[in-house]
Amino acid sequence: MIWALLLLSLLLLMFLLVPVWHRDKADDLYQSEENLRLYQERTDELAASDLDEEQKQALQLELDREFLAANSGVATGQKNASVRYRWPVAAGLFVVSVGATVLLYQQWGAANELRATELLEKASQVELTQPERNELIERLAVAGDKQPDNIEWNYLRGRLLNANGDFAQAADVFADILVVLPQEATADRAATMTLLAQARFFAADQKADDSMYQLLKDALELTPGNRQALGMAGMLAFELKDYQGAINYWRQLWLGMGDSPEAQMLAQGILRAVEHVREQGGEVDLSWMKRTEIKVLVDLSPAAKAAVDPADTVFVLARALSGPPMPLAVQKLTVAQLPLVITLSDAQAMAPGMNLSSHEQVTLVARISKSGQPMPQSGDWQIEQSPVSNHEENLIKLTISELLP
Repeated sequence: MIWALLLLSLLLLMFLLVPVWHRDKADDLYQSEENLRLYQERTDELAASDLDEEQKQALQLELDREFLAANSGVATGQKNASVRYRWPVAAGLFVVSVGATVLLYQQWGAANELRATELLEKASQVELTQPERNELIERLAVAGDKQPDNIEWNYLRGRLLNANGDFAQAADVFADILVVLPQEATADRAATMTLLAQARFFAADQKADDSMYQLLKDALELTPGNRQALGMAGMLAFELKDYQGAINYWRQLWLGMGDSPEAQMLAQGILRAVEHVREQGGEVDLSWMKRTEIKVLVDLSPAAKAAVDPADTVFVLARALSGPPMPLAVQKLTVAQLPLVITLSDAQAMAPGMNLSSHEQVTLVARISKSGQPMPQSGDWQIEQSPVSNHEENLIKLTISELLP
């Protein structure tokens, strides 16, 4: 952008200065022709006069001197005066034109958005300094004011303000976004409601109120599985002494998590809420907190054993009986390790919410992959068993015996 502006400025300078060069020459030529015309006219008048020859010669000599002096003035004084005044005027016009171009570009152009995009790209690679973060927030505010229909600028600004600890400003930004978001944009509205409730909660020194809680309830009606909304709703329910509500929200979140440190921390919060419920005379069934495990004995049929190599890969997995094909739990072995008893559990989940505990019935698969890839291919050997309860306590035996065509 800078190089393009410099190039345009150079062209503008040439446009302004060319008339200065050519006008000096044109003016000199015009003045010389006018002096010559006057000189010739007065010489003719002198020749036609009744004066004697001596007087005519004296006057002609005076005319010659005036003509020479006039031409010398054109070549020196007038030219210097012209240059003296025209060059500053041209330079002034150039400065004004360039300055106006830059100011108008800053006002109406995309310089602000380009700089904001540059900072966002940098933020995706390295952490911004505090002055850079402040600059980015200001530029996003300017972009949002210039393009009020472009919600993304304000959304990014609100997220940055939240991360910066400016929760009150972030809440104002998210509230404004919620006003202009269309009703059919359910996912965006749910995410904005969650962020708005979060910003207001922290702006109020982590003191919950019913309006924040209602925002999260509305968000979960739009997107029931929103993990951030579930966690925040449980937190606000706990603060408002709705302990059973906190347990219900956190249960949904916990069931979608694997056996991780985050799940263990959430379990502690659930147990605290359970204590309060029991202090109030209530009872809570916590049988769902027992992690699901399925024990499987994997073996080979004689035909399969004769057809495969010890180094071939074996995949043992469980997937939902009805639902997406992504495995709920998976283990990777080799033929040389078989027969072997393995345990499929929530700890082997491949994605949040996709684990054994979240599906009552599953399909178990054991497959020998000649290519080493998890997707079945012709020439692989496998066995399936379905349906299997995720609460199955007995050992399940899977004998690989079927050749895939």
